[in-house]
Amino acid sequence: MIGKTMAALAVAALFSGSLAAATPALKDGTYTGTGSGRNGEITVELTVKAGKLATVNVVRHGETAGISDAALARVPAEIVAQQSTAVDAVTGATMTSEGIKAAVADAIRQAGGDPALFAVKKVGKKQAAKTIKENADIVVVGAGGSGMSAAVRAETLGKSVILIEKMPTIGGATVLNAGTLIATGSRYQREVMKETKDSPELAAEDIFRVGKHKNDPVLVRMVTERVGGVVDWLIDDLKIPYGPAATQYPDHSANRQLGVTGRSVNYLNLMREKFLGMGGKLLLETRAQSFITDANGRVVGVKATDAAGNTVELTSKAVILASGGFGADQSMLPPSMKNYLFYGVDGETGDGLKMARALNAGTINLDLVKMYPQGVETRPHHGLAATASSTDTMKASGAIYVNNRGERFVDENAGLGVLTEATVAQPDSIAYIVMDKAAWEKYVAKSLEDKLVPDAAALDAWTKIVNNGHPVMAVSDSLEEAARTMGIDPVGLTKTVTHWNEMVKAGKDADFSRKITGGLGEGPYRIVEQKVRYQTTLGGLKADAGLRILDTAGKAIPGLYGAGCVVGGANGADSMTAMMNSWAIVSGVVAAETAVADLKYPRKIRHKEKRTARRLARACRTVRSFSGSG
Repeated sequence: MIGKTMAALAVAALFSGSLAAATPALKDGTYTGTGSGRNGEITVELTVKAGKLATVNVVRHGETAGISDAALARVPAEIVAQQSTAVDAVTGATMTSEGIKAAVADAIRQAGGDPALFAVKKVGKKQAAKTIKENADIVVVGAGGSGMSAAVRAETLGKSVILIEKMPTIGGATVLNAGTLIATGSRYQREVMKETKDSPELAAEDIFRVGKHKNDPVLVRMVTERVGGVVDWLIDDLKIPYGPAATQYPDHSANRQLGVTGRSVNYLNLMREKFLGMGGKLLLETRAQSFITDANGRVVGVKATDAAGNTVELTSKAVILASGGFGADQSMLPPSMKNYLFYGVDGETGDGLKMARALNAGTINLDLVKMYPQGVETRPHHGLAATASSTDTMKASGAIYVNNRGERFVDENAGLGVLTEATVAQPDSIAYIVMDKAAWEKYVAKSLEDKLVPDAAALDAWTKIVNNGHPVMAVSDSLEEAARTMGIDPVGLTKTVTHWNEMVKAGKDADFSRKITGGLGEGPYRIVEQKVRYQTTLGGLKADAGLRILDTAGKAIPGLYGAGCVVGGANGADSMTAMMNSWAIVSGVVAAETAVADLKYPRKIRHKEKRTARRLARACRTVRSFSGSG
């Protein structure tokens, strides 16, 4: 037996020595490699010392702040620690993780190594899973805009809070938006914005109109009546830096659009600081699996699992479900969504919706998805949200939208819902933005301001991305040549541009009544493909005016509250600009206030809320009748 063992060891040593001899050692030095991330190229610098991977640094990328942060920090460090690119992707940032690994493999190749030999996964000894138990007054599930707002509000009301998030970073889908908020009824709107004609009734009319009257009237009335107080709390009490939104969209009938300095990423970070500063507990990479209920069916906690595979049992007096929508789960979406670009976060998988439905929770509008125009397909079926870039360019230049026949089809400054529907109606549901030199300069400036891309070179790289036989962008001194490259009828486009410039000269858009801001002048011309995009959903759980989750019979499920996209109905079939974020924040605050109040005065509050809900429903019927909706 000993002889056989020694022989086997000798063969293994001989084989490993032959393999090592056949594999060139890495040459010491610094090497640059590139890989494809979620939003474009990722560039890394690999330093090799003594034939080993010494450091990996990401030196250039266009990944989304808040979503990619953990991957950008963890993956390079793990690659160095394990001397392998076969490290786990970071949950919620898979494309970024894979892009970093591909870039390192590229650098290894340049260093004279074989990337395949560095792609062997090293398996360590796994620790046995355990059960972790904790308790708080309130457990909040999901650390996006709604969950973070709920957690902070509950802490300010004196309750202990545990906030859990399945991703390695906070933010959820909120990190993708600009951080806009409606200011209706706030001190800031009256005193700073000097808007005195706005009202909850006017805001409700706008919301119903854009939502095609498929909204839950109770929630619409609640959010329009409560948002002013929430804005005052954020600005006056918490000192969150809001001001007039940088891009003002035309959906609104009054001056009410606010924007937070640093976009939603800054809002989330500021709220996290306040939450932790008040003693709140944040558990990342902790995924809720089911609710804990008592013998009477009251929700008294959440059972979850953490990154190490441990079971986490969190008991509480109330649970606020703020787990987001289900836009990332194609199986839960209408079949038509396969035609559009997903630009959301991987965590939008409907976990909370499924958990609540297991308790017989009611639902509303599950077939409705929030769609936007102006998506740029940088990866198959995934896109960048270039809405602000396109919108600002249209307002300040003579750029136009056309279809593949080269024809204009809409007022380019119409509301986002109108632009979305108009794009869907075009051949292949594709629009094209046609820009001259001056318009392109504005497009680039806004794209860099909003950090859509890391630099102008990343925009130029769109000419190399090919979808369906045509690039995302064409550049040419010849308008006809640019059209041919994009698959647009060059004769049709030339005719349209000539007609457009004639109308500009006459001072009136006789076709679509667009406000004239200039014509199309000198090239080089750029034509960028624009597709419909989506990230989250409009339908979800049914809730009352206090954000208590209702069962299929319309009765509140004791101890369970909802906020954000997991609750459906507030925005109907489409959301007015700034309303997705407004709904997230306001619903989070209201859910926290209701949960705290119910803990103090459960019966009194419940009867009061029922009376309020009936009053709000009557008021909303009046608003809809007044607006001609029937």
